[in-house]
Amino acid sequence: MHEISIAKSIIEIAEAKAREENSRCIQTIKIRLGEFTTVVREALEFAFEVARRETLAENARLEIENMPMVLRCVHCGRVNAPVRAVCLICPLCGLPLEIVSGEELQVEYIEIEREAERV
Repeated sequence: MHEISIAKSIIEIAEAKAREENSRCIQTIKIRLGEFTTVVREALEFAFEVARRETLAENARLEIENMPMVLRCVHCGRVNAPVRAVCLICPLCGLPLEIVSGEELQVEYIEIEREAERV
């Protein structure tokens, strides 16, 4: 299960940002998760619950935005979302498609608690 190492990396990114802002508490971490990654959302959510213990993200909420897979023909420019099986050939002109969206695994934003908020 590689989701645990991904969850740890997400927390490390968030902790670095929190420390940069002199915060000791991460409230929310939002990520974008592409449909064409090998990451299983439920496994990542579980891994996050385990990995966040005894970190600045111990009470943080993980928000995941699913990014659909979108394909575009490199020749004719036709854009489509695959229905079932992934076919990387353009149905219009028969040439290869490129993945425009769906490979994302990125931290979108991090909400941290600032010193003034703790009063």
